[in-house]
Amino acid sequence: MRLKHPNMRPAGAPVRFRFDGAEIEALTGETIAAALAAADIVAVRRTRSGAPRGPFCGMGVCFDCLVTVDGRPNQRACLTKVASGMDVRAAPAATPRPAAPTMPAEEIACDVLVVGAGPAGLTAARSLALAGADVIVADERLHPGGQYFKPLAPSQAAELSDLDRQFRDGAVLLQSAVSAGVRILNETTVWAAFSPTEVAAIVAGRSTLFRPKRLVLATGAYEQSPTVPGWTLPGVMTVGGLQTLARSYRVSPGGPSGIQPLADAGASGLRRSASAGEGPRARRRPARHPALAPPCDSVAGRRSCPRGRGGRPQHRCRPRSPWLRICLVVRARSLAGLRPSLRGARQRLDGDADQR
Repeated sequence: MRLKHPNMRPAGAPVRFRFDGAEIEALTGETIAAALAAADIVAVRRTRSGAPRGPFCGMGVCFDCLVTVDGRPNQRACLTKVASGMDVRAAPAATPRPAAPTMPAEEIACDVLVVGAGPAGLTAARSLALAGADVIVADERLHPGGQYFKPLAPSQAAELSDLDRQFRDGAVLLQSAVSAGVRILNETTVWAAFSPTEVAAIVAGRSTLFRPKRLVLATGAYEQSPTVPGWTLPGVMTVGGLQTLARSYRVSPGGPSGIQPLADAGASGLRRSASAGEGPRARRRPARHPALAPPCDSVAGRRSCPRGRGGRPQHRCRPRSPWLRICLVVRARSLAGLRPSLRGARQRLDGDADQR
C-alpha cells in the first residue's frame, strides 16, 4: 500500500507494467520492488525448490528479489527502475533474450574516484573537490545518500523545510558536493579494482574503466540479520529494507510485514509513518515529524531523538553506547498462509548492530 502524508505528494507520472501477466500501476522514479509493494505483492520469485521469495535487504545485497525484466534474467527488483510497458516475470524466460553485442569499455580519467555516495563518500568527495581535485563518485544505488540518509525518491516530492533533519542534512550535503564540482554516477556497479588506478565498473549497463590517480573506498555497511524460522518468507525484511520502502518510496509492503522492526533506527520512524493515518498502527500517537525520525545512533541519536516526560529519549537510546539496539518482532499472522506451524506465534528477538 502507499503511505500518505500531508507534506508529501506523489511526483512521478503514472506508468503501467506487467508482472507475471498482471498489470501493475507504478510511479516514474520508483523501483520494481517499491511498485510491487504498493500493489501488496511481496513474493517476487520462486527458488528451484518452489519456495517463494521477496525483497529482504532493500539495497541489492541479498539477491532475493531477482526477477526477469524484458527477457533479461537476474535483475534486482530493488535496484531496477520501472518503465512503461516493462514485462517483469518471477521466473526466467523460457527463451532468454540474446546477449547484447560486446562494446569496448569506456575509459574515464579523474583525479579521485570515490566508491560510495553515502555520508562518508559525499563528504570526502566535497572536501577533495574544494581542494581543486577532479572527483567522481560512483554508487550502485539509484540516488545519492546511502543507507543513512535514504533520500526521497523522484517518485515523491516535498518541500525541504517540511522534511526532518535527516532528509535536510542529506540534501544539503549532496547540493554542497555538486556545487563543489563533484560528478556523481548512480546505477554504477564497481566489480573490480585491478589497481588503485584501474577500476572496472558497469555504469547504467555500459562497461566502464575508471583511471583515477587516487581511489577512495567509502562503501558503507550493511545489516547482518539474524536467521530465525521463517526469515526467508516473503514479507520478512530487514530494518533497512523497510526503511527504504517507507522513507524513500512511501510504500508499505503488503500490509503488516513479516518482521516489524521495533528499533532505534527503524521502528520509531515506521511507527511515526503509520501514526499519520497510513497503516495498522494509526491509532498509536500523532506524528511529531512529517517524515521519519533520524536514527538514534552514537553520533546524533541522543541529542536528536524526541524527548518524553522527564526529558527521557522516547527511542530508548542507551547512554554512552556506540551500539544500536535492535528489537525484531516476528509477526506470524501475515505468514500464516505460508507456514501453518507459525500461525498465531509471536517471537521477540533482541540484538545489537554496531553503528560505529
